[in-house]
Amino acid sequence: MASTTCGWCGRLAHMRPVGGAEVVLDQNSRLNVGFEAYQCANCRRLVLAHGWTDYKPTNDWDNAPSDLWDHPQAQQPRWFPPAKSNRTFPDVPAAIESLAVEAHDCLTIKADRAAVALARSVVEASAKEKGVNRGSLIAKIDELHRLGLLREHITEAAHEVRFGGNEVAHGDLTPIDHEAAEEILTLMDEVLNDLFQSPARVARARQRREERSQAVTEANTTAPEGQPGT
Repeated sequence: MASTTCGWCGRLAHMRPVGGAEVVLDQNSRLNVGFEAYQCANCRRLVLAHGWTDYKPTNDWDNAPSDLWDHPQAQQPRWFPPAKSNRTFPDVPAAIESLAVEAHDCLTIKADRAAVALARSVVEASAKEKGVNRGSLIAKIDELHRLGLLREHITEAAHEVRFGGNEVAHGDLTPIDHEAAEEILTLMDEVLNDLFQSPARVARARQRREERSQAVTEANTTAPEGQPGT
């Protein structure tokens, strides 16, 4: 296996097999489960890959190949510790950022319904942070748009997050595949960008421009006589 994101250091790194692999028979499913230790090339800590495999040893379980997942019928393994998302939202209030990061962390371990439920909570918490406290989440999202805090298409994005979260929250057990969960969290990120991150970037750019302008003004007023500032 060439590389994966290390659950210890969070870096995409080459994983080197350490020792041999083990394949054991799961007594419940009667399927073979492979286990193999790897060392992260970045932090040098050990991680464990595990998953189903169709590899069938001829003698005993200790004869698995040195890299079990090179076997053509092996399925993509999971890793322990699992990789975190390493997402940050520096301009989002800390309590809301923690919800959003947790949603992305759920996504990395394919806890898709948990990720989508948290995404809905992020949207509602963001509305409350902006002072929109009354009514259902539908009303809150529409009020954010009316106040000019969400662009029209981002308003639709917020509603899509709401729809996805409702499917989970209402107990209908509607299946949500990983691709759909990824899309919903991408839309959640767009909502956070409109409400917090983009306005913060604009404010910083304006502050830097005003500081430059102030510096030029001060330079002009203090320039020696006969040497006007530019």
